[in-house]
Amino acid sequence: MKNRKLALSDFNLFCITRHVLKNFWLVILLGIIFYMGTYLAQNLLVTPSYSSSMTISVTSRSAAASSVGSIAATDTVSVQFAEMLDSALIKSAAAEKMGMSYFPADISVRVPENTNILRVTLTAATPEEVFRSALAVIEVYPEYSSFILNTATLELINSPSIPTQPAGAATREQTLQFAGPLGAVLMIILLVLHSILLDTVQTVSGAKQQVDGKLLSTIPYEHKERTLKNILHRKKKSLLISDPTCSFYYTEAVHQLRLQFERAHENKQIFVVTSCNENEGKSTVAANIALSLAQKHENVLLIDADFRKPAQSLVFETSCVPGKGFDALLSPRVTEKDVEEAVVYSEATNLHTIFTQPVRRSRIESLTADSFRPVFAILRKKFSFIIIDSSPLRLFMDSEVVSDAADASVLVVRQDDMPAIAINDAIDSLTDCKAKFLGFVLNHMRSFRTIIFGRTSYGYGYGAGYGYGYGYGNMKQRSGEQYHRTKKGDKTDG
Repeated sequence: MKNRKLALSDFNLFCITRHVLKNFWLVILLGIIFYMGTYLAQNLLVTPSYSSSMTISVTSRSAAASSVGSIAATDTVSVQFAEMLDSALIKSAAAEKMGMSYFPADISVRVPENTNILRVTLTAATPEEVFRSALAVIEVYPEYSSFILNTATLELINSPSIPTQPAGAATREQTLQFAGPLGAVLMIILLVLHSILLDTVQTVSGAKQQVDGKLLSTIPYEHKERTLKNILHRKKKSLLISDPTCSFYYTEAVHQLRLQFERAHENKQIFVVTSCNENEGKSTVAANIALSLAQKHENVLLIDADFRKPAQSLVFETSCVPGKGFDALLSPRVTEKDVEEAVVYSEATNLHTIFTQPVRRSRIESLTADSFRPVFAILRKKFSFIIIDSSPLRLFMDSEVVSDAADASVLVVRQDDMPAIAINDAIDSLTDCKAKFLGFVLNHMRSFRTIIFGRTSYGYGYGAGYGYGYGYGNMKQRSGEQYHRTKKGDKTDG
């Protein structure tokens, strides 16, 4: 793998946002966990306490004393008064008034700046205890303050009250309110980091840094029209350039990719199109390359060699005749007649196709490159371009077997789907085959820029392709029996 230097241009905000939204249930889950964890911690680990306050004014005993003198005396009095209230003498006397063996409250005294007021706050475990403690202090402190505070007098301004909620309840409520959003934000950050660390291909510049191969082209995003009826019936619509509703940008991107095949055509006929994983759009890409070539060249053949999940018959909305598929041609005794009967031709697109049916696993695993060479030898004489849609490399070895009998191979890479290391492993597998590895195609490429401002280019721009090629078109197909009459110029309804 290439030595990669991380750059902002390697990451796509659309891909990162999509990754976060796709896993948004984790965001909600962690938000709930943080909220519940904070709530439990406040109730199980933090002992609630209740506070009650009273206000006492400090005045000089001298009638002639100025207010300034009273304020100046407050600092000294407050320290003395606080020490007195916190003494064992006052507490034991107050406890005796309450009929208890100990004083259940803590006492603190605060002096607001530039005032002659004392703010006395008592804190206890219950509302009843703190209120009774405050009343007991009010009853006993005059008896002792006259001996200690001989220069000033104390006067109660505001009496204490019974607290209705624990001390710091507002702070705990705010903490609880922020706990959920904090957990959600933390998970979003983790998901963003996870999206980056996945090391998937998100941009064109990133692909050039991450992937060990030549970038042939990009396939721009094309919105598939889906009616309510199709959505309810879960019916997928194929994306073919032969469809008049297909956009100019998508069609031109496919034509740009076709040029790469034409340049390699000098000594190559059979091209294998595969992907690292399923649902990367290889079947759609293979079908559109074949359609694009058929618009310029005669005798272009598309073969569905994905024996695990055949897709081309679904793409072209037809079916494979039992015994007439590509799977039936993998025999040393295959004849030209067998091939001609398996070929399906569409006059509307000038494209020949050979579909296939799912094959038993035991038979697939017994296939070798020699299993394909007899039929390939016949096809080479009849067709100028042969495009083969093969199985995903990461799941099966079918594509490697086919590539050993073909001339060239191309890998379809979907945006933000597979880690770069897995893509490079797939490329290494194709490079080790006898077929020449031409390069890779970026598929399903999107960005916020193209969504907001639209596309300004194609070929090497941004966009997206579609899935594993499962879908339906509206192409009129000819059966294998019509193949000979069509080539002779007979009238048909293609």
